[in-house]
Amino acid sequence: MPRPITRLALRDVEPLVVDDSARSIELMSTILMGFGISRTIKCQSAQAARDILASKPFDLILVSCEMGDDDGFDLVRDLRSDPRGPNGCTPVVMLSASTPQAKVLMARDAGANFTIAKPVSPQILLERMLWIAQRDRPFVDTETYRGPDRRFRTTPRPEGMEERRAEDLRLTATPDRALSQDEIDGLFQ
Repeated sequence: MPRPITRLALRDVEPLVVDDSARSIELMSTILMGFGISRTIKCQSAQAARDILASKPFDLILVSCEMGDDDGFDLVRDLRSDPRGPNGCTPVVMLSASTPQAKVLMARDAGANFTIAKPVSPQILLERMLWIAQRDRPFVDTETYRGPDRRFRTTPRPEGMEERRAEDLRLTATPDRALSQDEIDGLFQ
């Protein structure tokens, strides 16, 4: 059975690529150009990125985790700390030479949408971009965290924990709150 064809109009997307390696920036620009994106803005330092992020909105921000003295985690935390800035809610994908769980959690806690291992696979990057575009994760704004909702799964809450996901109640595995088989089948039609 042939797979459905998905057409994307990415030519108007304007991403920002932040990496202290000129080679990595050119690789990312080439991958994005392959997706039809031709207006990529490039920065080789977190400070240069901060300067441009303060005044110009972007559709996507790709940030290296490891950059000299000022790493990408600080840049993302700073970006998320300014909710009124033009990029406070812009999707962020962090890129890292290694992706141990501790680093992925650090990126998530800084407010990144995803972390991808370098060298970046065009297929993985496109999948993450599609995921971001198709799923509108709500933004969470608390004293200790600002960024996309970190929960990917809808699971029952632990015993004694107050419900924070009222809109997700019917999708959980708790039988009295779960969808019926007919409702599940209806989602796939």
